[in-house]
Amino acid sequence: MGNPFTWCSSPGWRRWLMLALLPTILFFVFVHRTDSPSSARLIANLKPHTPVAPANLHVLVPADHKDANLCKTLITAAVAGFSTPTLINWGKKFDDKKLVAGGSHLAKISGVLTYLKQLDPERDNDLVLIVDGYDIWFQLRPSALIARYHAINAAANTRIRKTMGTAAVNAENIEQTILFSAQKRCWPWKPDDPPCYAVPESSLPSDAYGDKTDTDIGFEKNPYVKFRQRYLNSGDAIGRVGAMRALFERALELAQRDPNFGSDQKILSQIFGEQEYQREVIRSRHRTSWQRLTDWSNGRTSFLDTQPTREHLPGRTAEFGIGLDYASLIGHPTVFAEEDAEWLSHSDGKHVAHVSKDLGVEPPRVGALAEDIAESRPPFRFVAPTTKLAFNTSWSDVPLYTNVWTSVVPGLIHHNAHRDGLKKLRVTVWDRMWYFKDLRSLYDSANASPNGPIAVVDDEKGREQAWWPPFKEKGGAMSDAGEWLPWEDLCAEFDKEVFRDEKK
Repeated sequence: MGNPFTWCSSPGWRRWLMLALLPTILFFVFVHRTDSPSSARLIANLKPHTPVAPANLHVLVPADHKDANLCKTLITAAVAGFSTPTLINWGKKFDDKKLVAGGSHLAKISGVLTYLKQLDPERDNDLVLIVDGYDIWFQLRPSALIARYHAINAAANTRIRKTMGTAAVNAENIEQTILFSAQKRCWPWKPDDPPCYAVPESSLPSDAYGDKTDTDIGFEKNPYVKFRQRYLNSGDAIGRVGAMRALFERALELAQRDPNFGSDQKILSQIFGEQEYQREVIRSRHRTSWQRLTDWSNGRTSFLDTQPTREHLPGRTAEFGIGLDYASLIGHPTVFAEEDAEWLSHSDGKHVAHVSKDLGVEPPRVGALAEDIAESRPPFRFVAPTTKLAFNTSWSDVPLYTNVWTSVVPGLIHHNAHRDGLKKLRVTVWDRMWYFKDLRSLYDSANASPNGPIAVVDDEKGREQAWWPPFKEKGGAMSDAGEWLPWEDLCAEFDKEVFRDEKK
């Protein structure tokens, strides 16, 4: 059956019709409210919350061999104050000629899943942070990352409830609990695949990159330079252990169907695309007459209007609680974003203005540091210092890798940009990190500090929670087989590149 309102399809006629029908619509809404929170729920939200039990933060680093870049990942995690990482697939060989990359991509999925399945069910509310092993540097404290994890999910769940409707969210138990990085280009999928067309729009402002945001400006080296981050990047992810276990079980199932699937990014973005497609199906199914009329009056369309309906298989869920870190608050992938960021000391306004101008941002958008950074433990302050450090130095006084367009200082820097040999930045800009000049002293101080919580952070409901490392060892890494790997065995041969000092 055709649209009964095609005779008045213009926006002006739509607004006129809505005004004419408004009295009747308002009466219907007040008498038949089906999508608003109940008074009982509102009262419940005012009740004081009970304290949250302490939990662990697991840091997983897929890495099978020694490398100076792995050592940079490990040492930056230590001086930033994170849990000592666990190396996934450590010492394993990936040389199966029948598989892409010798089978390492398949092993990345299976290795993470094996670790998660070894954890007891009572650890399901722990957090797990997964980072690539050879091109990620930690920049901020764990308190900032965990607080951002909560804040991003809270905002996303509000947004999901608004766009999908409370009835759909409650009926299908939809809640975002897992965060992946976001990048500007959909890869390795094609535009007509769900991982590209079915995923939500970026939550960044529509002018995040100026008046030509989301436009190809003809920059040949990077056609995506002005695009907002919208697509999944698997270089870092953070989520609850229980939710992550379910996700990686699904990922392994898909990977085993086709062992030559390519990269873990392909599998994980496929799952995200399927989830978002099914969410739109669910949203459409639960729309009330009022909501459908509102969508029509606002000219909102759905990709379901042009795509064949892909109902998920009975008995299997497509919902895994996946969302994206659109603003790169957790981690910033540099690929397709090579011109976005620079190291800035936020207390140096002249330098901020100069760098912003060079990158085409006028007036400067970078201002005061975010509270989650400013209120975290200062850069050079440790409980058990082993040498004289500038204890009173603030975060505003040290160089921080900062997106000059969004003013965001990411917690992690992901050096996955590869054009023009940009992988060499892992060497050439290593000395620009805030901890570099005092790296050895900071590492010694971190290792000498007594064991305790790595962060105490309020969750989405304002409940205070302490986060602990899963084991006490410091000064190296743990293998996924439970073997302690001290720095001397892992990284001593790379000390010259890592520390770049005169000590041996």
